[in-house]
Amino acid sequence: MLRGERDDPWLRAADDYAGLDVELRLGERVLGLDAEQRALRTQDAALPYDVLVIATGASPRRVPGINGRVLRTLDDSVGLRGALRPGARLAIIGAGLIGCEVAASARSLGVEVDLIDVLPGPLIRVVGAHVCDRVADLHRAHGVRLHMSTAATRVGTAATGAETAAAGADAAELALADGTVLAADVVLEAIGAVPETGWLEGSQLRLADGVVCDADGRAAEDVYAVGDVARWDGRRSEHWTNAGWQADRVAAAILGQEPPPAELAYWWSDQYDIKLQGIGAPGPDDDVHLITWGAKARTVALYARDGHLTGVVGFSAAAAVMRLRADIAAGGAIDDALARLAP
Repeated sequence: MLRGERDDPWLRAADDYAGLDVELRLGERVLGLDAEQRALRTQDAALPYDVLVIATGASPRRVPGINGRVLRTLDDSVGLRGALRPGARLAIIGAGLIGCEVAASARSLGVEVDLIDVLPGPLIRVVGAHVCDRVADLHRAHGVRLHMSTAATRVGTAATGAETAAAGADAAELALADGTVLAADVVLEAIGAVPETGWLEGSQLRLADGVVCDADGRAAEDVYAVGDVARWDGRRSEHWTNAGWQADRVAAAILGQEPPPAELAYWWSDQYDIKLQGIGAPGPDDDVHLITWGAKARTVALYARDGHLTGVVGFSAAAAVMRLRADIAAGGAIDDALARLAP
């Protein structure tokens, strides 16, 4: 979308829902839930339910005092795309997956990019401290200016330095905690998301950075949650593959069918000419084994805890990553996994 390579974001057309006998009630805001009475409260009525699935997603987390752009909706994407002109200056606050992907897309359009994060390296929460250096090198090689271990503190006008609340204002100055002042035509906030659970306060459901669910997505009797808003078995994931397999399991539970197996955490990210892929859920203290794999010497990182494989991340090394899926699921030995990727 940002690079202008496609304009249609829809997974299904509106007519597809009519064929599924689904009633869409668009523009109707749900204000609360009474789980004991099995009813949703809207501005107009109380809607009874037999089974409820909560899929209200998340909203962008904001940086206090910055009031920049965010990237969550189609309108956000179209608006940002229009601002990414060759020679424009884009400051991105947050070097996670969204921040890094936008940086890569913007550079391909000839945009000057500054990438800022309070953490010491891009994607460090995803790939860990050892591997984030490779991600940093990738962005530097494509002309991105990295400002790590610092925070954005203030946005103002370039002409006077006066503070302004204008989102994406032209000729803005972005002040960082380390004393750096960046010139920016567009400021994008990409520091994560907050699950949309405010409407569930007082609903008898347990809320803790999302709707707390068991390993099958059940939050209460006949109440389920899926996607960004859901915390399944102690974990909340914002990858869309996660929302897909969760939906399959919840649908099976509602229909009384045998649920499909839970899937390993899986993500990917296209940045420049590199496709990053990761499987598993390694911890920050896991051992990391960095190897080069294949005829093109692709970087692959294997993560292990107590000698057992917990995850893998590859840089355009899909075959290597997928080869280890079963090993990760089984908690196989790291030595065996390394041997499987040996030349």
